[in-house]
Amino acid sequence: MKKLVFMMLTAVLLAVAPVYIAADTADTAVSKADNDTTLPQGTPQQEKPLQGQEAQKSGTEKMEGEKQELDEIEKARQALQYGLESEILEVVNKVDKQDFETLQGDFNRLFTETKSPAVREGLFGLYQKYEDAQLTESAVAILEDYEAQQRTLVKAALSYLTAVKPELTPALNEALQNMLTQDTAEYGAETVSVLGEIGGGEEAAFLASYFDSLTIDDAKQELILKQTIMAALEKLHSENTRDFLLERAEDENENIYVRSSAIAGLAQMGNPDVIPLLVKFFEQPEPLLREAAIRGAAAFDTAETRNLTLQGFKDSYYKVRLEALKTAQKTKMQEAAPYILYRAKYDPTDAVRFAAVEALTVLNTDEGNAWLSETFRDSKKSEKLRVTILSTALKHNPAALAADLDTVVLATVTDSKQKKLRYEFGKEIAKVENTVTGEICKAFLQSDDVLTKSIGLDMFKTNAPADARALVETIAQDDKQGALQRRAQRLLE
Repeated sequence: MKKLVFMMLTAVLLAVAPVYIAADTADTAVSKADNDTTLPQGTPQQEKPLQGQEAQKSGTEKMEGEKQELDEIEKARQALQYGLESEILEVVNKVDKQDFETLQGDFNRLFTETKSPAVREGLFGLYQKYEDAQLTESAVAILEDYEAQQRTLVKAALSYLTAVKPELTPALNEALQNMLTQDTAEYGAETVSVLGEIGGGEEAAFLASYFDSLTIDDAKQELILKQTIMAALEKLHSENTRDFLLERAEDENENIYVRSSAIAGLAQMGNPDVIPLLVKFFEQPEPLLREAAIRGAAAFDTAETRNLTLQGFKDSYYKVRLEALKTAQKTKMQEAAPYILYRAKYDPTDAVRFAAVEALTVLNTDEGNAWLSETFRDSKKSEKLRVTILSTALKHNPAALAADLDTVVLATVTDSKQKKLRYEFGKEIAKVENTVTGEICKAFLQSDDVLTKSIGLDMFKTNAPADARALVETIAQDDKQGALQRRAQRLLE
């Protein structure tokens, strides 16, 4: 019986299967027919989807292009108004001086509106960088209520005030002295630094009195603050602290930093009776005292102080030699020229060599200029030395390199092996306003190298040579230049 039932079911299945197969075949045929009627003969089936993809891609690229074309200033404004803290700080940290001036209203508004201490700190740093005093009132307000503020914000405000050197108002003076006496360990050094920059005779007397009464549990911290106070008193060099400074300078048990600031501060008062003390200090074994003696000698122009400065060029401690260079440069001491040239040629410390190079450009002697020119031309000399010569000559004495400037710098523009030197030369040229680098600017703007062209725009921004304007206009009209095009457009506005 079971066998009979199985045979009957098999027969039924065999009969039904062709029906399903036929239906599938028919559906496929209809589908194919439908497709054939919607496409021209010989056209691939995938053409329509690909056209759609291309259209979508084209639209996306257009949108991206429009987004890139959005003015950089407008993008910055939107970030400052609507952006996250990180986006705002990105703008604040990378803005250049021209953009800072353009966006200053936005920055002012942001400082007033923001509740973010980090953003306020960033803005203090920005205004400090460009020495803009517009945030002075806000900084004073923070100091007046410093206990309610974040520590880092208070320190940013103090650093800002030290840099921009506003007028010392009664409110600011009171806030600073209150912080110094009430929270010495936390803010003492910073408040003293501000007073040292903008204080007067009364503040100097206050600091001298505070020095004598100062006591902090941490001996190291106390010493640091005392050194900071003495550095401030050196800057103020107020006559009413003369006796105090003299006592500190002559006390051989006093800290060396304290004594060095004291003698330098005394010298800056300009009383020649301190000159014998300067000579005495230069004979001391402690290099910091010898350095202070040379620093003090800069306040005088006598045979004794000039001789002291010349001796400083031969001191074994490099900071004494540096101070001698600063003094000779400040006083334009012509008799020091041979000493300075020797330092530029042979000093074992780069910092001294480069300082000597700058002093040579300031003194402008025939022998010094000849060495500067010869060294600048010499490809075997270190690139850093040659770049330093270019930089200092542009600042102080462009005529020293007038005959060599174009020859040396233009040679790097076409030589790929000198690309690094080209960039360094270009960056220094772009920093200094001058009238002697027009041809170099044009060569940089015509380069196919993106960074070289960008540095050329920096040069144009600084000096705007008239005959280079057409090249900047060409870049501004070239859609293939990307970011360089937008920079060029802004420079032409």
